[in-house]
Amino acid sequence: MKPVTAITVSILALVVTLALDRAGVLRQPAVPVAVTPTPAPAPSAAAAPAPSARGGTLAKGAIPRSLPPDAHHQDTIDSLPPGKGRDETFYLCAACHGTALIKQQGLSRELWEASFQLMIDRHGMAKPDDADRALIVDYLSENFPPRRKGRSGDNPFLK
Repeated sequence: MKPVTAITVSILALVVTLALDRAGVLRQPAVPVAVTPTPAPAPSAAAAPAPSARGGTLAKGAIPRSLPPDAHHQDTIDSLPPGKGRDETFYLCAACHGTALIKQQGLSRELWEASFQLMIDRHGMAKPDDADRALIVDYLSENFPPRRKGRSGDNPFLK
């Protein structure tokens, strides 16, 4: 057999094999796996977040003092620097995202205010009262200020 004929036959066989595989002829049929759902543990009354932990308005002093059971990180309150407002900041912010996101920002007070409002408007964060909001924004702007010149300009994520 000539080399050109062998190459042509090989390519044709490959095309036929790929066509059959795409049609599902060569694959084993999928066997459904029976999954038995495991019941979620019932949250205790002490560990339950405030009723409006996401969305709505929080009453004075209603910022949760524990993370919701569906938090996707293992951060603790000690992952934020100590200071007035650390507890409120941790429990309100870490209910939805880890503290690494907070620590990497480095924003001016105005941009922390804008980011805070963005979380309320776009992401359904519960709206704390004005005193708690001021306490949290004070904490964020004091502990995570802009790290270099020019960083306090427009935040492209707020547009």
